[in-house]
Amino acid sequence: MLKRLMAVIRQPFSKDQKSRAPRNEEVCSTRRGFFKRAAVGAVSITGTAGLAKVVVDSSLQPDIQDKYIKDHLSGEQELREREYVLMSDQEKADMVQTFINSHSDQS
Repeated sequence: MLKRLMAVIRQPFSKDQKSRAPRNEEVCSTRRGFFKRAAVGAVSITGTAGLAKVVVDSSLQPDIQDKYIKDHLSGEQELREREYVLMSDQEKADMVQTFINSHSDQS
């Protein structure tokens, strides 16, 4: 690879014009090599993507309905266990006054 690069760099400074013209065989073989490597690369990328899709599709999917039911039941149980206590009128008045004071501080 380095030799080819050095040859390309030396070509403009060379006095021999015949060495500057690339041979058709070399051009064809490098083109074939490029297309061969490109084809192999495309096939390997496609194969890897296909394999990844198979692995993802074969993984277990969670049962969404079952998770929803468990969440719903735990929420219902928590609501049943709560004990509601009525607020006294004084507590209500204090809470309203706190909201009023907080609102006037922000404005």
